[in-house]
Amino acid sequence: MKKILIMFLILLTIINVKAYENNIFKIDIDESYKLELESNNAYRWTKDNNYIAISVSDNTKLKYDVKNYTDEDIENQKKYFEEGINSGISKYKITATINEVKKLNNDENYYLEYDIYYPSKKAIGYDMYQKGRMYTTNKYIITIIYSSDNKLDKNNEYETILNSLNILDDYNVVKINYNWFIYTFISIGVIAGIIGAIISIKKNAKK
Repeated sequence: MKKILIMFLILLTIINVKAYENNIFKIDIDESYKLELESNNAYRWTKDNNYIAISVSDNTKLKYDVKNYTDEDIENQKKYFEEGINSGISKYKITATINEVKKLNNDENYYLEYDIYYPSKKAIGYDMYQKGRMYTTNKYIITIIYSSDNKLDKNNEYETILNSLNILDDYNVVKINYNWFIYTFISIGVIAGIIGAIISIKKNAKK
């Protein structure tokens, strides 16, 4: 009887997870999240005050490669992240902060991971806590954001969702002539990843 109950619980878990796939990436997201944006290489799933957002930018000409980042590059990228985000939400009198940007890897597939905090309670009724990752492959620059109205330190859901992202391209970027001035342009692609935050603020901002 105990084994049957365990198998039943496992089946429930499987049923609750819904795979999303296109020709760029695959990801597993709990079916309680609703897909509300799927256009121009921007995707957003929502559940209550939580959301998952993915943005896709072209990397075929820029050949941006996270693997080659130095500590200085990471610090510069943090600056661009923060400036771009706050530029997008400045009229709501909210100033977001990025606590840390880290270069990590999974099976030699490198990515940047970072935490964003929006003190937005006065504007929309709750603060936002985000975990973001940015990947670079031969064809794409992909940003994924998990956003919650609760602190993420005890939340295992974001790890499960972020870890399920599978980009359908080669991570080993074939390099061409490379200049670091492209940070400015790359930041535009990265900011697209937090479009969900701007949508949430617009929806809930007090008039």
